[in-house]
Amino acid sequence: MKRCSVCDGELKREERMTLYTYKNKSQNILQSGDYCVECGEGFLSPKDLKASQKQIADFKRSVDHLLTTDEVRAIRKKFKLTQEKASELFGGGVRAFHKYEIGENTQSRPLDILLKLMDRGKISVDDLQRVG
Repeated sequence: MKRCSVCDGELKREERMTLYTYKNKSQNILQSGDYCVECGEGFLSPKDLKASQKQIADFKRSVDHLLTTDEVRAIRKKFKLTQEKASELFGGGVRAFHKYEIGENTQSRPLDILLKLMDRGKISVDDLQRVG
């Protein structure tokens, strides 16, 4: 049985709604972890943090008025771009789009604007290739 390092109470594996705050906006996110039944302290493993990473990234992106991870993926796929091809076209490194789509990194505002313009038909992949 795991013990709490704060109060020595018993730890129980569970999911809890956790309030995340970013730029004065808050949202509850379901967070897996080991929680103390005595003091309520939570202990999150790297695996627990990775599981909620995408939800937290999407929350922050919504506050910043950026495309979510799923929206970035949908636009990329709409134009039949692989993650590698999109990374070549827009820059950011060979795994950039993979990281944007899993919530590990957030796309820049200029990239976000380009993706939105492409999605709305204002510019094309050909336009980007010509100037690149």
